[in-house]
Amino acid sequence: MASSANDVWGAVFVATNMYPEAMPDQITAIRVTNRDGVTAGSIREITYGKGTY
Repeated sequence: MASSANDVWGAVFVATNMYPEAMPDQITAIRVTNRDGVTAGSIREITYGKGTY
């Protein structure tokens, strides 16, 4: 499957908000801990739901 870098980055960016809403039992939160969440080097902290890993 071929995708442009912009398409891949767009999916990662949207997932930050979408995953906790779509799967609240598996992923309770995703927060940006370093930088702005848009530029290279941004770090996301993922909080998984109880009983998941």
